[in-house]
Amino acid sequence: MILSPKHLPRLAAIVGLFTNYGLRDFAKRQGLLGLEGVTDSGGEGPGDIKTKAKAFRERLVELGPAYIKLGQVLSTRPDLLPVPYIKELEHLQDDVPPMDFEQVEKTIEEELGARIGKLFESFEEKPLGSASLGQVHAALLRDGRSVVVKVQRPNMREQLSEEIEFFRELASFLSEHTAAGSRIDLVGVVQQLERALADELDYRTEARNMATFRKVLATFPHILIPRVIDAYTTHKVLTSERIKGVKIDSIPPITRIEYEFGELAEEFAKAYLHQITDSGHFHADPHPGNVFVVLPGRDNPRTPGELVIDDRRRVVRPGATALVESENEARAAAVDVALPDDPKVGLIDFGMTAHLTGTARDHVVRLLLAMAENNGDAAAQTLIEMGEVRDDFDRPGYTRDVSALIAQHADQTVEDTPAGVMLYEMITIAFRKGLKLPAELTLLAKALFNLDAVTRSLDPNFNPTECIREYTSEIANKRAKRDMSPRRLFQLAAETSDLVRALPHRLDVFTQKLVADDFAVRVDTPQLGSLLLGLEKVANRIFTGLVLGGLLVASGLLMAYQRSLGILGFLIAAAIGLWMVARILISDRGSRKRKGKT
Repeated sequence: MILSPKHLPRLAAIVGLFTNYGLRDFAKRQGLLGLEGVTDSGGEGPGDIKTKAKAFRERLVELGPAYIKLGQVLSTRPDLLPVPYIKELEHLQDDVPPMDFEQVEKTIEEELGARIGKLFESFEEKPLGSASLGQVHAALLRDGRSVVVKVQRPNMREQLSEEIEFFRELASFLSEHTAAGSRIDLVGVVQQLERALADELDYRTEARNMATFRKVLATFPHILIPRVIDAYTTHKVLTSERIKGVKIDSIPPITRIEYEFGELAEEFAKAYLHQITDSGHFHADPHPGNVFVVLPGRDNPRTPGELVIDDRRRVVRPGATALVESENEARAAAVDVALPDDPKVGLIDFGMTAHLTGTARDHVVRLLLAMAENNGDAAAQTLIEMGEVRDDFDRPGYTRDVSALIAQHADQTVEDTPAGVMLYEMITIAFRKGLKLPAELTLLAKALFNLDAVTRSLDPNFNPTECIREYTSEIANKRAKRDMSPRRLFQLAAETSDLVRALPHRLDVFTQKLVADDFAVRVDTPQLGSLLLGLEKVANRIFTGLVLGGLLVASGLLMAYQRSLGILGFLIAAAIGLWMVARILISDRGSRKRKGKT
């Protein structure tokens, strides 16, 4: 399938990305250069590695939206690409020409079922931003609210379907035929790409994410997430309140003098840790372009707590839709309100999110606590429990390297050792040692890395590691208290009661089987077959060697009496010896190839 004619141009483009932009050795190690139908230019373009990394990013933009999103996913995988490429892809911007306004107007009117002049009081034709999947326009609703309208480009789903099919085939091929594919979840990378594209192609999914995060973070009064305008949102059109603020990395010096952002940085960090450790659903892309400082005195959306104060209704009406009901729940959860003169942090763009299961959340709490406490052994053990151990996994080496990494960073300043970078390095060590980690862990590393950048943009003196230590310790204490709560103790008592009640019957069955000599124990030994096969090969070679030795001795004795029989014996012995050597060489070469693949 990967070499089918319809996929060859895409395969050639992928190989060209490696051979022309400084990654030819990587492509050669993965066997891409030996594929039939794919030509190798034989060299790489001029320039240092940073120049090639920049050209690599620009080429991804030229190839289209699927490759742009692939680059964004690869930016979370330091185990796949060198560090300069990772850093360059983190700034990947899909800078493409804007759509014609006629197409924007047509899409909005088809999706919302009315003329744009009746839907909006005003609508700016010039977009605020243009991307490969869609573009954003500012508008004003009939009730006076300022909103942004994201409009999807036409026929995007059809254009991307074949690209995704090719990526899926390529990942399956590399997983089955390369050493790196057996260590890295390449299929998981493509699935991560598929989920990201599926979420971004369905604006209703992003709308649900925004509503969910607005509800989950309602207890943080200085975190502002815009409200979705449900009646103006479809699969291809997303309308939400407009945040008017300053980008987090562009705060003017005079503003820093007027406002103190230290407490705001701490609340933002705790809000993110709350997403990761409590709900398990977190915003995986909090880079500075998606975060704004909202200053007092400007016309901006209201937080759920502020809307509760403004709403004088005694009875809250049930929501007519799921998004409206989620807003009611957000207002009910809000327990505090920011002061009028306090700045806030606004979040936008919820297309890339990640989910953690309950077990994964427990592991993440232990991992973050171990990293904050500089406990390398505990961090390594937690990652081993989260990952998939390969047959050639070097457990002592992995534990030793992770412990050395954390010990190395323990004496450095906080600015030199952000938690996201440390987690990236531990993922890289896992790749080298044969531990296959879940793809969600790289999204967590990306979120922590961007969290470091955002909090330090707010307050250069803020210590995110200390915040992680305090918050994870608090979470661990809460979970310990929860396990000792009356409800949990009653549950344990009920489970113990069931065990005690069933124990006499189980003991009776056990003793009956012992008396009847019907007791058996099953032991699973997955490697026993390979061991027996190896012992059989050794026995065969020893037997053949004994026969060969006896034949040589007998032939030597016959040479003095029956020369012709002695010569015949030596010839037979030579044939047996050559056959034996050839068989051993072929067998050992096949074993080495199979071992290399695994």
